[in-house]
Amino acid sequence: MLSTTITIYEISHQGKLLRKQVHSVPGFAFIHDFAITPNYCIFFQNPVQFNPIPYLLGLSGAGECINFQPEKPTKIIVIPRGEKGKIQYFEMPLGFVFHHANAYEQEDTLFVDSICYESLPQVRPNEDYRETDFSALDPGQLWRFSLGLTTGKVERQKIESRCCEFPALHPNYVGRPYRYLYLGAAHDAEGNAPLQAILKLDLNTNQRQLWSAAPAGFVSEPIFVPRKNAITEDDGWVLTVVYNSENHRSEIVILDSRDLSKGAIARLYLKHHIPYGLHGTFVPC
Repeated sequence: MLSTTITIYEISHQGKLLRKQVHSVPGFAFIHDFAITPNYCIFFQNPVQFNPIPYLLGLSGAGECINFQPEKPTKIIVIPRGEKGKIQYFEMPLGFVFHHANAYEQEDTLFVDSICYESLPQVRPNEDYRETDFSALDPGQLWRFSLGLTTGKVERQKIESRCCEFPALHPNYVGRPYRYLYLGAAHDAEGNAPLQAILKLDLNTNQRQLWSAAPAGFVSEPIFVPRKNAITEDDGWVLTVVYNSENHRSEIVILDSRDLSKGAIARLYLKHHIPYGLHGTFVPC
């Protein structure tokens, strides 16, 4: 039977290996991201089938060898970070997850916030991405999954229906209860579309703020930079690279993370464009 090996390394700030775990899980695990809490690592095993032979023979790209299986559930793998405890497996209805926003523990329940799609489109040869009909594709939406560690049950709740991706938060709140989340989002509230806006969610009050670069601007992943000696969780800045399609150049836009309605408080204009990317980070000098 096909299985996948998951190896987890935990490394200190000084670069010392603290713990290494190796686990074999049944089936092919197409895993791009995972979530972490003080006591658990959480992986979503998407329902896909992978046939590597055409890729190994040079007949197809790797993405063309992946087939989404809508008749199968998505599996959730919960691995304890400590020496004790066994792996727990959960199943949820159809869904595909690339990126997780955050996860945290409350008593015997794990909460995982993730961008979930109803399906994964098939990658086909000779397709031109510039001719993509975005309206025909399922949008990524933010969902909260509740995993009962004693009951084995999964509950889910849609938090944000607007098309969104690349969630970011204050780094000190990773793996812990948190309030604010920043995402790349579509300009319009409904339907699937390229990301042209930055969305701020207040998960306590359900309030939203939106800054949009439409119609000519296309945003990348938001990066949250906390202000030095900040008191509140959302005190800082949000950075994002925006591609301006009118002049074929990119710029770095800085937003006040407390109030996106202020608009861009600074723009760093580049003399050229930056090819569209996925992820970034901020490191203090």
